[in-house]
Amino acid sequence: MATKLAQTKKLNSGHEIPIIGLGFFKTELEVEDYYNLIKEALDQGYRHLDTAIRYNNEEQIGKALKKIFQEGKYKREDLFITSKVFPNMGDIKTNIKESLQRLQLEYLDLYLLHWPAFGMQDGKFSHRPVHVLYPELESCVEEKLTKSIGVSNFNVQSLLDLLAYCKIKPVTNQVEINIYLQQPRLIEFCNKFGIEVTSYRSLVNGGEIFQEPTLVRLAEKYKKTVAQILLNFTCFELGVIVIPKTQKPQRLSENFQWQDFRLEKEDVEILKKMDKNQRTIDPYFIPFFSHFPLFD
Repeated sequence: MATKLAQTKKLNSGHEIPIIGLGFFKTELEVEDYYNLIKEALDQGYRHLDTAIRYNNEEQIGKALKKIFQEGKYKREDLFITSKVFPNMGDIKTNIKESLQRLQLEYLDLYLLHWPAFGMQDGKFSHRPVHVLYPELESCVEEKLTKSIGVSNFNVQSLLDLLAYCKIKPVTNQVEINIYLQQPRLIEFCNKFGIEVTSYRSLVNGGEIFQEPTLVRLAEKYKKTVAQILLNFTCFELGVIVIPKTQKPQRLSENFQWQDFRLEKEDVEILKKMDKNQRTIDPYFIPFFSHFPLFD
């Protein structure tokens, strides 16, 4: 039986992006473990992989991908691969070329500016404004180093400013979105301008959320897991792409098999009322972000 692939969305660049990907934030594995994880993910139907320079795992992922491609079952063009660059890392084109070298790829499908700002670090001010950085991202598309470009952790004002001068519109804005942080205003703005939203932390922080009584009741009702209820709601009802992470191959199926049902209207309304505007990622505790109004 053929593997059932993830559904896709068409980006404003014309390319298709799977609505679910495998995230690699804080994933620290040996190359062989990455190989096993990614190969199992591909066998399950995943085609979307999301990493970043700051995750410090591009090299290991690249070695795993090389082995997978050499085996012949999967080709580079079968996959949608994303990476990201911090705004203080210097020339964007140099960074993407180094990412491609580590990943052992000729191009990325999507390259994101990881944050809109970067302040003090080690007593030095290292911020480069987006109007300087973004044209460097655009040149990466022009030189076919990446098929699409986008941003991450941008609020409405940051996006509004960018849209005033960009030549190539960002295809996505990757931000924290989950049951406790639904961000309807930001999603509505992005939708209005043809920018897809990608959610990180779709499962909040895991752990306690899986025992939340309302979610447990709904999981029992639909004969799904709490994780599947959360991913289904975030993707289908909030309308965003999800990239849940796991280091456990046995979790891959659970995080993928939620696309075959829809929540009833009354259950959607119950879940929407669980929004607390509560973040799990709070950069204001990080010294080099503490002076920037990053979020609405």
